[in-house]
Order: sequence, then C-alpha cells, then structure tokens
Amino acid sequence: MRILVLGASGFVGSALHAHFAAHHEVVGTSRGGHGLTPVDLADADAVRALVGQGFDLVIHTAGVVDLGAAQRDPAAAFAANVAPMVPLLDAIGGAKLIYLSTDNVFDGTHDHYDETAARAPINVYGETKVAAEDLVLAHDRHLVVRLPLVYGRSPLSNKFLARYAASEIAARTDIVCNPLYLPALAPALEQLVDESGVVHIAGTETLSRYELMVRVRDRLAAPARIVATDRLSAVQDCPRPLRLVMRSNRHSLTGPDVDTALDDLCSNHH
Repeated sequence: MRILVLGASGFVGSALHAHFAAHHEVVGTSRGGHGLTPVDLADADAVRALVGQGFDLVIHTAGVVDLGAAQRDPAAAFAANVAPMVPLLDAIGGAKLIYLSTDNVFDGTHDHYDETAARAPINVYGETKVAAEDLVLAHDRHLVVRLPLVYGRSPLSNKFLARYAASEIAARTDIVCNPLYLPALAPALEQLVDESGVVHIAGTETLSRYELMVRVRDRLAAPARIVATDRLSAVQDCPRPLRLVMRSNRHSLTGPDVDTALDDLCSNHH
C-alpha cells in the first residue's frame, strides 16, 4: 500500500509512520525537519498537490491537540483542525481516509461511550473534532477513529515520557479514561482499515490520570513527584470531561493492560 501520514513528526503520527514504513511505501508530513515532507495543512493548494500524488490510504494525525491552547484561541484551533479537512477531502480521490479523533467529543457524564453515543463536547478542542468528524463522515467510505489519552514512547515526539524529567507532575484524580498504549494503535488500525464510519480504540483498563502517572513513574523509577489534583485544585485552562470510558460495539480490539504495556515499554528501553 501507498500511505500518507499527515502529522508524522507528532507523538501519534511518528509511531504510525515508523510502523507502516516497515511494510509499505509511506510518505510522512511535518511542518519541517526529520526527513519528512514539509507541508502546511493550512495551504489548500499544497494539500491538494500532495494528496493528488496518489495514495491508497491517508492517515490524518495532525492539528492542535493541546486542550488549553485550543480553548485560549478557538479561531486558531478551528483553522488547524477543521479548515484543512475541506481541501483534503476534495483532493483525496479514491483513497481511504482514517481520521484520528478524540474521546473529548463526549461530555463525560455517562458511565461509558460506544460508537452510537451522542456527542456533546464541553471544550473547544472537542468542538473542532466534532466539526472535522462531520466533514469526514459525509463521505461514506472513510473512517473516524476516536482515541483516549495515549501513552508510551514515540520515535520523534517523546512528549509523554519527557514529562517524567520534571521534579513534580500534577495529575488529576477525578479524570478517568481507558488510556491506550501507543504501540497498540497501528496494529489495531491495520485490522480496522476496511471499516468505515466511526470506531473507538481504547485500552482495556479504566483508571484516573493520577493512577496512570504513578504507575508509569514507579516502573520507570523516575524521580518525579506526582501531585494529586482535582477540578477544584487544578489549573483551569479549559473544561474537561471527567469520565471518558470508551467501548466498542464494532470490534473486540483493545490495547493491553497497563502492566503489560509497561513491561513492553521497559524491555524496549534497555
């Protein structure tokens, strides 16, 4: 297959690029550097020219993913996350698009969410992803993949593990999800590549941000102190859904439990 990975220098994108490049012809984009194809997704002509080179599969991982940044500048978030979808979908021809979305399309008030759950975003980031999902889902062959918090090591953007170099890390005890181990994502996408519509991919274990950060810290033997916060004590940069437990009624794939993931993380580190 000939695959285009948009956002291939990012945390999720670089892991997908590395995985698929082992067996397929893969073109990865970034804003510059890393030997990737430089493209500004805000440049509609550049997007059309790139996508017009002929791909079987386009995986879209690019955009503003920082919830606080999106909340501070909604116009910039919509410009990055929604506007480029129009020329992309126009230019994609016969290719299949896999668009990576988020559990933040939900409001966090339900016990869990499957693919049929009604979306009700409470922050700007979630609103941008709902708008982009709608553009993708107007074409019946494409696939929206909603993801939770993703953790692990990434080839080019090791931002999850980099935070353990700090002396203190604040982590919410009242935000709960099914975090997904990053290396589990690409194999799951390979299994689901022929699906269309919406699928959820999440980890098998439900835990708080605080529990995850402590377990990773302990396995890495990192010096960082994990400071428990909640909605009353945390920095309020944007509204955050409290319970985002994603399930799937379309497949049985999940990421590994946290202990299995950390075994893998540590074995690959040494």
